[in-house]
Amino acid sequence: MALRDHPGPELIYEKALRRIPSISLATVYKNLHVFLDSGMLQEVGPQHGSIRIETNPKPHHHLICTSCKTIWDLHEGALRPLELNKKKLQGFEVKRVSIDVLGLCEACAAAQS
Repeated sequence: MALRDHPGPELIYEKALRRIPSISLATVYKNLHVFLDSGMLQEVGPQHGSIRIETNPKPHHHLICTSCKTIWDLHEGALRPLELNKKKLQGFEVKRVSIDVLGLCEACAAAQS
């Protein structure tokens, strides 16, 4: 929970290994799925490759660099309010709204030009 930079299982494993030398990467994955299933943690856009974990429980969105895969929080106030037409959701029960803004971070844009 202390890792605020949308860590993946590998980074969590590296941190846990320092405290628990006998831990395996498989154990980290299994426990992450338990935490995700319980709602303690949320996954950041699964379409971005390896699973990335969201530890910020406050409503917000994300800026995602498509080159280096870095993810930054984008607070709700940075976007115009989003309204869902609940009549057109065909019985879909909305649990959370999360918007991913994809693009290039400043460093990757500079490197490409």
